[in-house]
Formats: sequence, structure tokens, C-alpha cells
Amino acid sequence: MGHFADGSPTHGLVGKAVVDTEGIELGYVMTADDRFLTVGEGPMGSLRIGKRFIDRIADRVILKGTLVEMFTGLNVIDSTGEFVGIVRDTIETEDTWDSVLVEDEDGETVVVVLEDIKAIDEFVELDVGRDELYQSSGG
Repeated sequence: MGHFADGSPTHGLVGKAVVDTEGIELGYVMTADDRFLTVGEGPMGSLRIGKRFIDRIADRVILKGTLVEMFTGLNVIDSTGEFVGIVRDTIETEDTWDSVLVEDEDGETVVVVLEDIKAIDEFVELDVGRDELYQSSGG
């Protein structure tokens, strides 16, 4: 398998595990297009991740760094396009990524579960509105 040197999708990605450099798994490739891999795993639904995060493709799709290195500092927007906050940390259970810790403009933190994330590229885009996010996290 090759790299995404020219930005085009590489054949044979569907079904491959997507992992960071420490082996933390995001899920498995469901589809690939020019800009995103759609990753899913069981009840998580699906998450689109920008190909800019991909380092190489072997028996698995390996990202350019750890989840915390790649995603900390990204802005988070809700389903209406409103700014929610900034990713401050990632939360993993065993070898699987679970959620991100987001700090809002007031310095409060909210845990965003993967099921609520639609896409990650230049920013984290959520599938839910700000109010729904705070209700589901107990905030």
C-alpha cells in the first residue's frame, strides 16, 4: 500500500484498523474519499477524519502522532456552526479512543463522546447542538 502523496484515495482501505502511533484505535475504515476517511466501529456510528492526519498505510492505517498530540488545541463547533470550545485532552479506555475533553470560553470542561463527533479535520465538528451537548454531559 502507498501513502496519500497525491491526495487520492488508496484502494484496499475498507476494513483496515485506524490507529495512532501508540496503537490507540479509532475504529475501522468504512469508506474513503478525496479528503476524509470515514471510520466506524460498532455502536459508535461513524466519524470522518481528515486524511491530513494519516502518516502511512500498512496492515493498518497509522496516524501521524498520538491522539492527544494531533487533536489538542483544535477548535470545536456544534451542529449549527457555533464555537463550543477547544480540545484540551483525549480520553482512551484500554486501547480504544472514547472521547475528548473540551474547554469552553468560560473555562468549563465538557466531555464529548465520539458518537457526538461528525468530523475532525481543521476543527472538530459535532453532530449535536451546544445545549444538547451540555445536557448529555450533565453540565
